[in-house]
Amino acid sequence: MADQETAPKKTSRMRRLWQLLALVAVAWAVVALVRRMTPPPSIDIAREAVEQGRFSEAVALYEQHLAKRPEDWGVRTELGLVLAEFDRPQALKEFRQVPEDSEAYPTAQRQIAFICLAGERYQEAEKALFQLIDQAPDDGTLQLMMAEMYFRQGRARAALTYARKSAELLPDNPRPHFLVAELLDDLGRASEMIAPLERALDIQIDNYAAHLNLAYAYAEAGRPADSRREAEWCLARNPADINARRFLAQAARDEGKTEEAQLEIERALALAPNDLECRLLEAELLLFQNQAEQVLQRLRPLYEPYSRDRRLVALLARAAASAGLKKEAEKYRQQVQRLSE
Repeated sequence: MADQETAPKKTSRMRRLWQLLALVAVAWAVVALVRRMTPPPSIDIAREAVEQGRFSEAVALYEQHLAKRPEDWGVRTELGLVLAEFDRPQALKEFRQVPEDSEAYPTAQRQIAFICLAGERYQEAEKALFQLIDQAPDDGTLQLMMAEMYFRQGRARAALTYARKSAELLPDNPRPHFLVAELLDDLGRASEMIAPLERALDIQIDNYAAHLNLAYAYAEAGRPADSRREAEWCLARNPADINARRFLAQAARDEGKTEEAQLEIERALALAPNDLECRLLEAELLLFQNQAEQVLQRLRPLYEPYSRDRRLVALLARAAASAGLKKEAEKYRQQVQRLSE
């Protein structure tokens, strides 16, 4: 008897359960339909437009959103990033509005630094970078940006500090190591370029610029065999590289191979007859062979445009003296003295 009474109750409960599930399904269907019928927020559309390269449309949608919510700093920063692609002055205006207490502030400041560096607005770039480095002293990219900025301004000593820090923080990036080498050269410490350039090649073995600069650094350090190796590596890939050809000639000269040096410098001059560095090396080789008249003939036309190059004037003075032209030699000696003061 109890089983017969229980069966209708179970059936009733099952019916109510199915009804409830049906109502839930209908509710979800309605929600899904409403979602399909309701247009997505303008920001979602803006981001989709950015992904598809429709920047003008995206900007209009961002501005529409910000007109209603001007303190949505994350969205304002997004707008600045989009504008940076084609309207950097306006992008700067957007980034400058982001306040320090916003989560978007570091991103905005980083973008200000990027844009100002590209536009050579160094004062504003420096201010932004100082703030960023103060907040993130172990960010190697920020250190590199500061080094690049000082390098462009000709402030080699200041740049070297940041470049070295960047090289420590980004050990597997060849750029900071290469920059350290460039700065050492600017400071007249060419032989010290070798270590950072070798590190750059450890990271990127086929870095042509690093090989070429190593040829120069080895030459300055009095290592002609190593300089020759690097110069030949470059010439195997680019036979028309005048600098590599000159480094090879210089290595041959320093190894006492005068004929080879003369041949290589002639090949370089055939490609660039007016290259000053090649002409100076040629003059040194000719003076070694007691051909002072040849030196005068080739360097005199260069005196007027390069009258402030001490190396050129000194070679002219030596050649004139060797040729017995005392008056001309004295003129060049006086100019060397003026340049040395």
